[in-house]
Amino acid sequence: MRAILLSLFTALTMALMNVQSAQAGVEFSADTVESHPQQGEHKGKLYVGKNKVRTEYEIDGQTIIQIIDLDKQEAVIIDPSEKTFMRRSAGQQEMVPQGMGKTNRNPCAGMQNLSCKEGGIEMINGRKARKWVITSLADEQGGNMQFWLDEERKIPIRQIMPDGSSMEARMLGTESVNGRNAEKWEMTAIYPNGQTMVTNQWYDPTLQMILREEQPGGFTRNLINIKQHAQPEKLFSIPAGYKEVSLPQGETH
Repeated sequence: MRAILLSLFTALTMALMNVQSAQAGVEFSADTVESHPQQGEHKGKLYVGKNKVRTEYEIDGQTIIQIIDLDKQEAVIIDPSEKTFMRRSAGQQEMVPQGMGKTNRNPCAGMQNLSCKEGGIEMINGRKARKWVITSLADEQGGNMQFWLDEERKIPIRQIMPDGSSMEARMLGTESVNGRNAEKWEMTAIYPNGQTMVTNQWYDPTLQMILREEQPGGFTRNLINIKQHAQPEKLFSIPAGYKEVSLPQGETH
């Protein structure tokens, strides 16, 4: 169960950024840059339109395009080299429920084999947060995960896993990063053996996106060359002549 819940939390944290930005009504494009000391630098593109998000990235030298449509609650994965595409509905890793960035809707809505129970408002590091308890319906003996969503930002700022590991976010102040004003957040993960890992993130309240992330060991993730303007609708459409394919049987991600 821990893997299921950890996967959910990771998906919530990253996907919420794209979802919130698309719902914020601010359209923009940006280059994405990930840098790892051993694996080198990986570049991609991000386009945020009206309730739609397009990302482009490379896997083993092959370009993959993902388009998220919040109105349809659907993700489409496009392989330009094969001229194929596949669809995935809400509830899988590429998606979170529509409206998650704007409301206090149950975060488990659309998630298979997971249920959420609201626990009320609590103060976490001086910020109001709404508590949720997540239970896996597929593993009743695995315990529950608890997490708290910041009422203003609608992002997770605390989580507690069944094995005792936890994550907590604390806002340190505001800074200029990548040419924009951003909030600096410190994310501290504590593992059952007592080890800790601290990650820093810079959040743009206007775009409702993380502009920069720094992890231990030298890993960084950045949004650069940000341009705010309306995005062409064709960016969020499946190219003509592409063939729809299905995931191999038994494969879910």
